[in-house]
Amino acid sequence: MLALLEEQLEDRIEFLNEENLPVMIRPVAGETLEDLLRREREPLRGMLRRYGAILFRGFGLRTAEDFQKAANQCFEGELLPYLGGLSPRGQVKEGIFESTKLPAYLRITQHHEMSYLPNPPRAIAFFCEIEPQQGGETPLADSRKVYKQVPADLRERFEKSGVCYHRTLYGPKRNFVYAALNRWLKVRRSWMETFLTTDRSVVERLCAEQGGTAHWDGEGGVRMSNVLPAVRRHPETGEKLWFNHVTTFLMTPESAGIARYFLYRLAYLNPMHRPVHATLGNGEPIALAELRTINEAVDSATVRFKWKRGDLLLVDNFQVSHGRMPFSGPRRILVAMN
Repeated sequence: MLALLEEQLEDRIEFLNEENLPVMIRPVAGETLEDLLRREREPLRGMLRRYGAILFRGFGLRTAEDFQKAANQCFEGELLPYLGGLSPRGQVKEGIFESTKLPAYLRITQHHEMSYLPNPPRAIAFFCEIEPQQGGETPLADSRKVYKQVPADLRERFEKSGVCYHRTLYGPKRNFVYAALNRWLKVRRSWMETFLTTDRSVVERLCAEQGGTAHWDGEGGVRMSNVLPAVRRHPETGEKLWFNHVTTFLMTPESAGIARYFLYRLAYLNPMHRPVHATLGNGEPIALAELRTINEAVDSATVRFKWKRGDLLLVDNFQVSHGRMPFSGPRRILVAMN
């Protein structure tokens, strides 16, 4: 029966590129997105497992309230708070957040949301409230394909050791020099923002629950470290996925721009004092050449599509990574997680 329902939905699919990522569904006469999500929840879940991302276009969504209602249908009311995340973003409504406040000129590299934590969101919904006029696409990449594209020897090295993530969050007392640098680099966040608390013991508890350690500095900041697999299996299909935050935690001149890359390294000569840093799980450094090879593998599987106002993009956060292209002019993308 489920297969038959999926076949009926297949007739409505439009393919935007050769990678079939995302697949697009438009409404039939008089159909609302809430109706579709409620009526076809299980078939749509099957399609999401198969393709990794579904774009719902033309359903008349216009506001954050519209998105919140649709997201609640997508995730059956279980919208996650942004707890422990590093991207600067504001909350718009309960369970609804800005995609990021990082400057428009920056390209955000491909990543799985919060893959530096042991239990990241299972799925993400993006909503285009204001479509960008120039740039601003949200690239997508199937991490099953990325896993196969990473050279076998490098992949084996990462699978064997895993990745150790290091995060440094400032506290109530901010170092003046770092505060000035952050106005340009836009790379630091406080632990109060990140964990929605002013209680150190809460941070320590959450860090321990995530399998990590927390060390406090003299200015009330905290450095956290944890080791996770670089490759994970899909929770439902069991397929191997290239699933880590390495190329986001470690800049290259190509990903960050030469000036920003060298200023960042000069500002934080000790890698362990950087806002984010990563090594192999055994502590060995990850070479620039290795990062470039990984980025090439990711780029080979990455596709883009143009946002339209009212679009809702549903993404399997394990199977498909996302990023953001630089843009100019207005752009407003909202996000909900489950």
